[in-house]
Amino acid sequence: MIVKMKEVVLFTTVRSVDETILKLGKLGMVDIKETNQPNNGTLERRMEAVYRSERAIAVLREYGKKEKAAQKSTKYIAGDPKQLVDRILQTSEIRQKCQERLQDLSHQLDWFSTWGEKANAKDIDYLRKKGLYLRLYLLEKAAVTSLEGKHTLMKLQERNGKIPTVLITQREAEKLNHKEEALPKLPLEEIKRQIERKKRQLVEVERFLMDQTENIEWLESYRLLLNDQLGIQQAFEGMGDIEGKLKYLKGYLPKNTVSSFVAAAKENHWGYHIADPERPEEVPVYIKNPKWIGIINPVMKFIDIVPGYKEVDVSIYFLLAFALFFAMLVGDAGYGFIFLLVTFLLRKKLTGQMQVLIYVLSGATMIWGVLSGTYFGSEKIAALPVLKDLIVPQVASFGVDNVSFMMHLSFLIGAIHLTIAHSIRVVQFINSLKALSEVGWVALVWGLYLITEQLVLGKAMPEWGPWLFAAGAVLVALFSMESKNIFKSMGVSLANLPLSLISGFSDIVSYVRLFAVGMATAAVAASFNTMILPEGIAGMGIINLLMAAIALILGHGLNIALALMAVMVHGIRLNMLEFAGHLGVQFSGEAYKPFRLVSPEHGHNDGKSFVPKKYNNQ
Repeated sequence: MIVKMKEVVLFTTVRSVDETILKLGKLGMVDIKETNQPNNGTLERRMEAVYRSERAIAVLREYGKKEKAAQKSTKYIAGDPKQLVDRILQTSEIRQKCQERLQDLSHQLDWFSTWGEKANAKDIDYLRKKGLYLRLYLLEKAAVTSLEGKHTLMKLQERNGKIPTVLITQREAEKLNHKEEALPKLPLEEIKRQIERKKRQLVEVERFLMDQTENIEWLESYRLLLNDQLGIQQAFEGMGDIEGKLKYLKGYLPKNTVSSFVAAAKENHWGYHIADPERPEEVPVYIKNPKWIGIINPVMKFIDIVPGYKEVDVSIYFLLAFALFFAMLVGDAGYGFIFLLVTFLLRKKLTGQMQVLIYVLSGATMIWGVLSGTYFGSEKIAALPVLKDLIVPQVASFGVDNVSFMMHLSFLIGAIHLTIAHSIRVVQFINSLKALSEVGWVALVWGLYLITEQLVLGKAMPEWGPWLFAAGAVLVALFSMESKNIFKSMGVSLANLPLSLISGFSDIVSYVRLFAVGMATAAVAASFNTMILPEGIAGMGIINLLMAAIALILGHGLNIALALMAVMVHGIRLNMLEFAGHLGVQFSGEAYKPFRLVSPEHGHNDGKSFVPKKYNNQ
């Protein structure tokens, strides 16, 4: 649910402003909004410091994944974390330049392997000065054949499908209509020497970065300190000023923390004013749900959207629908078991919410796979005695003609999903006549469902169907817009109604993707099985079995990847567009981010309180 917020204005004296900001950061309740725009470069410098520390940590983490060789450490002990960050970034730049130079030198070395180690760019330049021009080309066989007889050419041994060809001419302007090969800038021996030197330099650079991975934790603490300093600077520069004597800031805090804030304000002698927000569109959104609903948070953070302060928190509806959609779109009990197994094996690398979410999605997928008889797309597994008895024919993936039922089920799920959205709005507007328009929309949704069934599946509409439409249209026309001029509101509502009905019809039809994509996943899995094992495993040797197993892993791995992509596209879309659109949620909110200091070194900015790890590098 979306927690109610209060708007707060805090006043403090100029003399105590630093202490106030620090205590406010330790309190960690107020989402501060800028009163004034920052007008100096300090904030930019602090942002740059945070960015550089994050880059340095990212560089070290790249090396932290590699196994450290048994060798002496590069002797380097930083006096402070900023010095180490600068050294790491400088070393990273040197590494990149070394790699680029090695690539260039390797390209020049390849020239000699193509044109011969005795070839010399100086000799070609000497001949040019004497009036004899040699131009080098790598040509296709057909191109060489077409040019012979027209030019004086010398061909060398074919290399990588191309023929090294030398054009010999006394006319400087004579060239072939092909890309000419550039001459190396250095002689062969010098290139080899520089390659060896750059390789040694690259080894030293990478050894240094590998050694410094021991300081990642130290730099992480430093990054937290820099983030705190950045937050302090933003709070300070965003404060308003009253005649140079008082400073004030504006922000928002959850309603249930007001008493704690008031107690802190009295203790620290702050002036304050707390009121209900005047501009709801500017209020940050704080969503707080029970743990079992909070497991959907990783998905919400991934798509990075937040409902507006006056909108509805869709977390619980998203969770329930997403679990169903995931199960239907993936639809394979074998794939669900793989998700379950991988999550268990990687449980230490996943957050608690992510683990539980994947367990729920895996369980839902396995249940749907059992009911539909889908196990890695294999009909033989589904035909086993115990598993066969668990299949529901209406949703089975193989052996029955249930296309009409599955489309009917998809449309029904869509109608129920959209009905829930409008029912929520009925409760939302329960004290307003607008609630009646949402009741009308519930009627229209089911009317559109009946039309969809008639047009797509050929089912006759019941006699009461048109009356459902008529009642819904009347309620929407009369009560969808609140206005003193009832005729004007009815006119606008009636004008918008045709487009709304078309949109609603397409929304219900779009739920058929649940059936279509799920069927495609099962069909692709079955196709892989048929292609790789057309006659089963009988009579296959060990080598053939091994090759078939590898092919099956690759094929089903690709199908799993496609199924997960379908979940991200279709499963999220049905929640974020169709459902949210009917619920009136535009996700226009901004997440509540209270000003909070997290570093244990609050207030220190010289880094001297940090102690780097020492190396025993004798």
